[in-house]
Amino acid sequence: MNESEKTLLKPGRAGIWVAGLLAVTVLAWLVLGVGSALASPVWWLVAAVPIVVFIALPFSLYWLSEGRTGPSWVAFVFAIVLAGSAFAVPAEWHMRAVGNPVTATVGDATCHYNARTGRCLYSYTLTGPDGTTLPGKLQETGEYPPGSSLEVITDPLGVFAPRLAVDLETTWVFEVAALVAFAGFAGAIVVAAVLGERRRRGHPAATTGKPTGGSATDGNGGNGGRRTGVKRRPSGARRRR
Repeated sequence: MNESEKTLLKPGRAGIWVAGLLAVTVLAWLVLGVGSALASPVWWLVAAVPIVVFIALPFSLYWLSEGRTGPSWVAFVFAIVLAGSAFAVPAEWHMRAVGNPVTATVGDATCHYNARTGRCLYSYTLTGPDGTTLPGKLQETGEYPPGSSLEVITDPLGVFAPRLAVDLETTWVFEVAALVAFAGFAGAIVVAAVLGERRRRGHPAATTGKPTGGSATDGNGGNGGRRTGVKRRPSGARRRR
């Protein structure tokens, strides 16, 4: 690296960046999981911010790695997988821990048509055994006629929408995907930090904090205008022959 180049980050701070990025990743993953599973119809308002975070986080590795783009693209792939797993894992952990099994009856259904896939995402209104409407909508691609019975898990707090009981039995696939994606994402962050720190510590100005050459104003190699190793004769002395 040339002396005229500047580092993007100060040396010695890579560990702080790694810890901060990992903390933000875990927090965004949890918020996205909670937001996507809310019983409220405005769940997307909560989930929008962590989605943006997952898109932006990988490209912050450009600064951490001092201009290298490889770690960013590797982290971006793992971030997409990690964000996808957030739509299933956090809420299902909660529902599996404190959820109540209920035999629900299907009521009204709304089709959200996806033109790209040609399929509907149905939002079902469910009623419990006592005839009361369960909080939230059951989101499923399968079609269930009104009046049919479904085994679901409901949130006793009413925060999360109902989930099919059978879905909670297959969450290990998403849990493994989330674990692998997080390990890959964390690995990309660590590699970016190591590569960037090596470049920062190898930069002369970054390691010493002082110019390596003479001052631009003294013109004598940084010796403050003093000449060393040269003795001057008095002006009136005669040269010996």
